[in-house]
Amino acid sequence: MERKDRFTKLRELPAPREVYTLWVETNEAAVAFIEAVLLLEDHIANVRREFRKIGDHTWFKMFVTPGCLEEILRILERLKRFVYVGAVQVEMP
Repeated sequence: MERKDRFTKLRELPAPREVYTLWVETNEAAVAFIEAVLLLEDHIANVRREFRKIGDHTWFKMFVTPGCLEEILRILERLKRFVYVGAVQVEMP
């Protein structure tokens, strides 16, 4: 008896685009604020509590939905008036 593949239609879809990974120089208090602001915009970014320290700088990881990179960079720029947001490094997919 031949088994029917339940995921045939799913396999026909194009592969999803890769997300961008951002490393944002900031502090833990600012990360909570940044995350709260980004939660207002559905599904454009995911702020992680994962971080790395390089010298005196702390970099927090953020995943950005494909097509939303420019919007996230604009939001981060505006947030500089309210919390510490230093440099931003973008890892291309």
